[in-house]
Amino acid sequence: MTEVQSNAGVGRPLPVPTIEELPPLVARSPLATIDEAVTFLRINPGLFFGLSAIILLPLQLIVLVLPGSSLRGNRPDRTVDILINSLDQPSAVANGFGTLVFESLAGFAVAVTYGQIASAWYSQQSLSPKQLLVASAKRIPLMTATWVVTHVFIVVSGLVSLGLLGVLVGVFFMVVAPVIGAEAVGLGDSLRRSRELTTSKLGQSLLVYISVAAAGQVIDLSIRFAPTFILGQFNVPIWIGESVFDVVASIIVISFTAATSVILYIDLRVRHEGIDLYMALSDSFSADNRRGRGGQWR
Repeated sequence: MTEVQSNAGVGRPLPVPTIEELPPLVARSPLATIDEAVTFLRINPGLFFGLSAIILLPLQLIVLVLPGSSLRGNRPDRTVDILINSLDQPSAVANGFGTLVFESLAGFAVAVTYGQIASAWYSQQSLSPKQLLVASAKRIPLMTATWVVTHVFIVVSGLVSLGLLGVLVGVFFMVVAPVIGAEAVGLGDSLRRSRELTTSKLGQSLLVYISVAAAGQVIDLSIRFAPTFILGQFNVPIWIGESVFDVVASIIVISFTAATSVILYIDLRVRHEGIDLYMALSDSFSADNRRGRGGQWR
């Protein structure tokens, strides 16, 4: 285990990776962007997956206790049967929709937090898990409002164009969350900033959008179907395995998608603004470099 991967207390600043350990500030192909997202997560997997779990699990619990949940008042071992046999019931449909909404909102919040981490690390500034969680809590109104606005745009544009325009709008807003985390801007500025960056390299952004969606589905299905093959060899109730693997799948897919959006955000800033050159000049000439802080990211 490297120094960067070492555990730290909630209030203790986390070790800051060196510039060499961070994804390099270079332009990448879509597949290289996805590959670099995995590298980004490997810098400190405990931090990244832990933050995803902390953000996701409370929202999943809310879904389970919402009125109309098909799981309320039933034994845990009947979970799968209930979900399969009641899909035609309004309560099950509503609860399933709630699950999608809360997981999407959790993914947005995770991407905001990852953006804040990337901004701090590239500026060689240290953050503690407590600072990250407090910052995320303070941003809940902004994140919720931004998530609602972006998804209203996506859904409405998709409905009037048989989905095609919805995909394009989704690409425009793909880096809204990292922008909020890295640049600490508000709703309107984050939407404009994301559109500015993604439209500067629309083809690149679209290919990453499609690739990460496909890769996320493959990862999700691979993990969710694992209990059937693994637990079938043991005398363990399938519902236990499915519940655990569902949570694991959600955490991994959300973390992977959020990391990819951060790497795409960095890639677009390199292509559109030359942030790599700016950081190199800041490191070479600023007084911050002599104090070991590195260049300015925002």
